[in-house]
Amino acid sequence: MPHTFKIPLLRASVWSQEGGREASTSFLDRASGPPDVAFLDPLIRRRLSPLGRAMLHCAQRAAGDQGPLPSVFSSRHGEAGRSLPVLEDLAQGLPPSPTQFSMNVHNASAGIWSIARRDPSPSLSLAAGLESFAWGLVEAQAIHAAAPETPVLLVHGDAPLPPLWASFDANPLPLHALALLIGLPAIHHLILTWSPEARPAVADGPWEGPCALDFEAPGGPWATADGTWAWRVE
Repeated sequence: MPHTFKIPLLRASVWSQEGGREASTSFLDRASGPPDVAFLDPLIRRRLSPLGRAMLHCAQRAAGDQGPLPSVFSSRHGEAGRSLPVLEDLAQGLPPSPTQFSMNVHNASAGIWSIARRDPSPSLSLAAGLESFAWGLVEAQAIHAAAPETPVLLVHGDAPLPPLWASFDANPLPLHALALLIGLPAIHHLILTWSPEARPAVADGPWEGPCALDFEAPGGPWATADGTWAWRVE
């Protein structure tokens, strides 16, 4: 039996390295050009990777003037670009760079966000392969459902793997980020459907996971090893 999640949305922000149309409404923020992280202290800005800048750009646009917010940060690869130099240093018997070491963890962007906002709210960082965005949505909605009076911020982002590891990603995507402010009273609803019984036959090509860049329009079904995902925004 399909499982449907009706997720109330207050605000959304999208950024992609490939650019695209600009949009500015009460619901959606989509801007071109470099990510804007001027709200961060310069010392913190210098520590961010391109992925971190994209994610925090969208997080700030979606959160707006909201106070403390529980958050979910999701990413398939996280800071893989920072992990490779650390591993290369270790392989040569060298101590890794303290900055690279501290910022290569999966929750690096979530930690910077919490520090910058002085926000002690709970935060969870999630990785679920091709389904990272979809399961991030489910996790954020579960947190909101437990306390409907409190909005929840979902921040998703991914970047291409470093060239050495690129062959491990059968579905490469451009550097991109998306932030959704989940809460009431909703401006729109995102209807997310998971159908575990609709397991696809094993195909020659790779499975196509739900893509955060497609969330505005009806999408899917995306086939995975265990079922299918689909969504639409109302």
